[in-house]
Amino acid sequence: MRINVMSQLQRSFSIDLPSPLQLPSRRETHLWYIIPDEVKSTSLLKRYSHLLSPTEKNRVDQMRGDDLKKNALLARTLVRTTIARYQTNKAVDPRSLMFKKNMYGKPEVDWQNCNNQPLHFNISHTDSLIACGVTVHAPVGIDVEDKERKIKHDVLTFAKRFYSADEVTFLASIPDQEVQRKEFIKLWTLKEAYVKALGKGFSAAPFNTFTIQSKPGTEGGYSLCKTSEMTANPLEETEKCNERWKFALLELADSHFAAVCIEDDQANEGAPMRVIVRKTIPFVEDQFIS
Repeated sequence: MRINVMSQLQRSFSIDLPSPLQLPSRRETHLWYIIPDEVKSTSLLKRYSHLLSPTEKNRVDQMRGDDLKKNALLARTLVRTTIARYQTNKAVDPRSLMFKKNMYGKPEVDWQNCNNQPLHFNISHTDSLIACGVTVHAPVGIDVEDKERKIKHDVLTFAKRFYSADEVTFLASIPDQEVQRKEFIKLWTLKEAYVKALGKGFSAAPFNTFTIQSKPGTEGGYSLCKTSEMTANPLEETEKCNERWKFALLELADSHFAAVCIEDDQANEGAPMRVIVRKTIPFVEDQFIS
């Protein structure tokens, strides 16, 4: 389904707001993504720049090269327009949103005088795709990686530096080098999504202190397992799997792996996470993907 809102661009930008949406349910994560190469209009990019705070504009201007500046602008635009879509208690102008960082540096919306955050977000990007995930009941972590990403070193050598012993064993069992490379990238994407959902920075959860395992008998299901003392010893066998963390791994635009991670709560009673995916060019077109 496509919603074309190009006519909005003919009206004053001061009254343009994203099409309103209901908040995700407790079992849902909404994932929005944008392809930078599809945003070609200079006037549209200029309109996007009006959404940003002075600090955000500064950061964009400090980027070296037109492509980096454009992607930084699109990333902030995607965050602001995505959050503004959702009906919290009133319509939200994307320009009015304020942000802060938690004590570990993870960005959050500053809802001001609100004890319970109406929604949570997380953003990830490559040179060719930018994605933003939104949840209502728990912090979310997302990561996107190009499926064709090249590994500079031998995959197993690289994995032994960063992955758990069980993950290295899993990768070593794959004889096809191309399949092995892709499985390495999938694991990286899932692990990064978990660390970002945890929201305490990479030093709080080094990659080799936990294992992501596929669930037997499921298609695309994953579990989080931790080493016994959360040590940084990659040779320590994995133990202590739990179902507290929910994962989803999917493909975007036939070119990227995307991982979503949320912490489950009792209200979900172990139900699987549902991911709703939409592609967007803010204020121009929204496309429901899945």
